[in-house]
Amino acid sequence: MDKRELLELKQNKEKLKEIYQSCKPLCFAFMAKCFGPQSMDDTKMFTIYNDAFIVLYEKLDDPSFELTCKIQVYLNSVCRHMSLEWFRKNKKLYKTTDKDIENLNYSKEVTDVLEEFKDENPYEKAIKKAFEVMRKKGGNCAEILIMFWYQNASMEEIALKFSYTNQANAKNQKARCQKRLKDIALQFQKN
Repeated sequence: MDKRELLELKQNKEKLKEIYQSCKPLCFAFMAKCFGPQSMDDTKMFTIYNDAFIVLYEKLDDPSFELTCKIQVYLNSVCRHMSLEWFRKNKKLYKTTDKDIENLNYSKEVTDVLEEFKDENPYEKAIKKAFEVMRKKGGNCAEILIMFWYQNASMEEIALKFSYTNQANAKNQKARCQKRLKDIALQFQKN
């Protein structure tokens, strides 16, 4: 939407009401999918959605604001950001560091759950072997994938850790690492 359309949207209360009603269920579904259906109640999702809509409404006044995506995508993004902030403030979102992992005391009776599955499919075995190959070869790929998949690190955190110039470069590197893991796994699967 260009600036003229955004200004017209702000002035058209019926259109805003229509957008509010049509985007609400999709934002609720998006938050439930992102954070799990039991992670927050409907009241909290309703509050977050209302706050996200207010952000959109206030942005419509900003002459520098450009909406480069669909309104639904924008609202989903704002809801996701606000939900993450809510989880952080309420200490419901935990960040695990390497130091936390090192300080854990495991009993010898604890076993890896993956070892209990005897009928592991060939692709999962190939992925495990490929990941071990990536670890042994060195480089940042294994650590980037661990940070992203298991520690839920953001692209900003990955960019900072590995001194990438921006988040887009970190995202591109992560994508290359995933592709390399997939290619190695496919080689193992063929053998």
